[in-house]
Amino acid sequence: MNRVSLKPLRIQDETALYTFECENRPYFERYVSSRGDTYYEPEAFRQALEHLLAEQVNGDGYYYLIWHGESIVGRLNVHHVNFETGEIGYRIGEDYVGRGYATAALQQLLTLNLPRFTRLIAKTTTDNKASQLVLMRSGFSRKVEIHQIEWEGRFLSFYTYVYEMDR
Repeated sequence: MNRVSLKPLRIQDETALYTFECENRPYFERYVSSRGDTYYEPEAFRQALEHLLAEQVNGDGYYYLIWHGESIVGRLNVHHVNFETGEIGYRIGEDYVGRGYATAALQQLLTLNLPRFTRLIAKTTTDNKASQLVLMRSGFSRKVEIHQIEWEGRFLSFYTYVYEMDR
């Protein structure tokens, strides 16, 4: 696999990101709840992007695009849970799954200076073996307990993974 690049979200990436999100909408919605039709309207998408960029400037969240060459292959986000804990979320486009992009991007993220965080957490469904491998390969440890939520009439079980940062 050629090198993957993790780059902070920028307004200049709006068109490429919009295309990525629209093309992958059906794939993503098989695994996570829909963002709704409004999100995919150009003006609403721009407003959502501007909101993320404002959070990034304020240090309330860190948002990255995962690039391979000139193509966006995924996204990786860090949201504040509290002052010292951030929650990781990532998604890889359908045409790019299984190629190591998520692992490479997450490992790059862990080399960055993420102010204030002493630990990161991530959650994945108990049946998402690929995401579990990404987290374990990147140094996260799985907590023992499992929690459940109801989604579209069915119950999903989740593992929580923790990464203690060296500070």
